[in-house]
Amino acid sequence: MEFTSKLTDSKIMGVNIGAEVTMDEYRELLPSILERNQYQRKGVKSAGKTYDLLKNDLIKGCVIPPIILAVTENYEAELRPLIEAVMVNYADYTSWGQINEIIQRAVGEKELLILDGLQRSLTIDSIFTQLAEDLLEREKLDGFGKQKIRLEIYAGLSKPGILYRMLTLNTGQSPMTLRHQLEILYHDYIDNEDLPDGIRVIRETDDGRARGGTTYKYSDVIDMFYAFTTGSPMPYNRHALVGELRELDFLEGFSNEGDADEMKILLVLHNKLTRLMSEKANDWTPTPEDEGGVARPFGSSVHSVLTRAQPMTGFGAECRRLLKTGSIQDLTEISGFLDQLSFSDDPSKGLNEMIEVLDRISKRAKRIGDAQRLYFQLATRLLLQPESEARFDLSACWLLAEEKYQLLYA
Repeated sequence: MEFTSKLTDSKIMGVNIGAEVTMDEYRELLPSILERNQYQRKGVKSAGKTYDLLKNDLIKGCVIPPIILAVTENYEAELRPLIEAVMVNYADYTSWGQINEIIQRAVGEKELLILDGLQRSLTIDSIFTQLAEDLLEREKLDGFGKQKIRLEIYAGLSKPGILYRMLTLNTGQSPMTLRHQLEILYHDYIDNEDLPDGIRVIRETDDGRARGGTTYKYSDVIDMFYAFTTGSPMPYNRHALVGELRELDFLEGFSNEGDADEMKILLVLHNKLTRLMSEKANDWTPTPEDEGGVARPFGSSVHSVLTRAQPMTGFGAECRRLLKTGSIQDLTEISGFLDQLSFSDDPSKGLNEMIEVLDRISKRAKRIGDAQRLYFQLATRLLLQPESEARFDLSACWLLAEEKYQLLYA
């Protein structure tokens, strides 16, 4: 590997090193790069005339734009003081030399991530496979392996920095969903081994489904935390994120351990609400349709109702509002509020009223999920807000929340 240039990136406090490698050298890195692909989208199918043309052009020796890689965060502690030194004094060649040595070591240890150029990398990999399978193409294989390719290697980036640069480099291409982006950002923040009260979080890639009173879908936990951070139960959208990314507020705002703690606290609080309501509801299930109940109830138990995205985001958004209004100074205060919840009447009566309200909303609202999120936020507000006429009352809050929903949103 030959280093050809060096630049500092003050936006994300990292450095960018230009390098040239042969295709053979890049091929050595490809298995680990493609395997360590949890941050990237899946590769698209490379069949089709466009990819065939690119393959043929590469075999003939065409030059393609640099592939952008990043050293994994394993080296961040080592790199940070060196990067700070070259940020202050670009001519600090001793620090630059040490940075290069660390990058060389990272390359040797195959500790690299791909930020931009996944499809090009997959195409290069497929060319090696294609030429190796045909004995008549051996000469082409040798020539292709000797061709050079440019790399740009970012070093010293934190996880938010890696994600931010990945997003900006892929602007205009088929974007990751925002859920994918958030799941990447908080990938290491939810560890089942560290969660109390038997809470278990299931990711989409896990073998298993969210079943049982303490099991949650990771995507719903992310939704709830996003609602908490924004103060709104509304689902996030790509256009809103783009605006926040321009100032890096979104990623920088969630890059510290305090946010990870808040996510866990929020999950534990919501789990406590679910558990306490389940215990007080005496194995409640909605009234069957043939006995006057609704045809398709929102859920079949307290757990199946409360562990969906709509109530979880409503809860998260209202917790943020309680903090902003000064009703609480710390999230942990909500635990004491939850201990005071009770049904002032027969639990089945109040919970059936909740199901009926949700059914009415589903028949009237244009955007049913959004309307249900707002409704659950109002119900949570009535339960927890000081001076609420239904504070701590799991019987009265549901119909009162419908009245407030009609006044505010209908």
